[in-house]
Amino acid sequence: MEKEILSVENIEKKFNGREVLKNINFIVYENDFFFILGPSGCGKTTLLRIIAGFTQPDRGRIILNKRDITNLPPNKRNIGFVFQNYALWPHMRVKENIAFGLEIKKFSYDFIEKRVNEMLEMTKLKDVANLYPSQISGGQQQRVALARALVVDPQILLLDEPLSNLDAKLRDEMRNELKRIHSQTKKTMIYVTHDQKEAMTLATNIAIMREKEIVQIGTPYEIYTNPKNLFVASFIGDINILEGKVVEKIEGDKLKIETEEGIMIAKTNKSLNSKNIYLCFRPESITEDTSINTIKGQLKDYEFLGDTLKLAILTEKENLFKISINPENFEKFKKGKNIIFSIIKEKILLFEK
Repeated sequence: MEKEILSVENIEKKFNGREVLKNINFIVYENDFFFILGPSGCGKTTLLRIIAGFTQPDRGRIILNKRDITNLPPNKRNIGFVFQNYALWPHMRVKENIAFGLEIKKFSYDFIEKRVNEMLEMTKLKDVANLYPSQISGGQQQRVALARALVVDPQILLLDEPLSNLDAKLRDEMRNELKRIHSQTKKTMIYVTHDQKEAMTLATNIAIMREKEIVQIGTPYEIYTNPKNLFVASFIGDINILEGKVVEKIEGDKLKIETEEGIMIAKTNKSLNSKNIYLCFRPESITEDTSINTIKGQLKDYEFLGDTLKLAILTEKENLFKISINPENFEKFKKGKNIIFSIIKEKILLFEK
């Protein structure tokens, strides 16, 4: 049975009368890499600051290892925090920045030396240990901030958009580093971001936030393949959307849906209260079998992604769909070319309007 590390219960918060968090509930388990994902302004950083103790909730509780820490100050919670801007001491060398938390806690010189060397080794910073933050790269600064948070052995580590200040190449490198460090330390981590790629590649579980509320919690696979609503479906990955109307139920779990692109057949166990729906499908949810769910259009544009060719298809009804195909016949795809594809009925996602 998984061990519960953190329980966030009924958290609510207002600033100047404006509600920024509403009835937030979730559980984080031991060794989890738990992501809080959502657009800017949805309340995710405020939630992280409440867990850390920098902000007090108006209502609700934070339970860490079965202990109510809601009213404890940050320095009494044994929670590590990696800030978006790193917050390194510019006048201290790398190893001194890492040692700072242990020195505050008055550990022995030998213990501090041992722990700092362990962190330098783990974060691959030994070669820059005697340099100042201004003398090292952004990726190295990020690793210093991570090492400084981990050196005190917190019960849980919080990360507030830690890669947002890095360029694309460094972000990719640091994602791999974070994955390695999480695997190596087995530390429970909670990570706030608006970057879906970070969440999908690193998370064990994701909480999707929208306008002060959590709208879905699940593994990356669950959220991608079975989103609860149109917002989640649109926020995670590419999605194609068609308005439609359910006209008939056939063969138990199949629905006949009328759209402006023609009749579509969807296989679903979902119970719908409205006949007016959004019919959605992922770019990869297509087949060469054109017996049902066929869409015709012209190639408007394409992206060659190495292992995938992503086509933008414009139909006569002015709908623009993205589909992903094998790039082996890349040369034959010219702009303006007529394209026919079909949607796999089992891969169609339906949401009420």
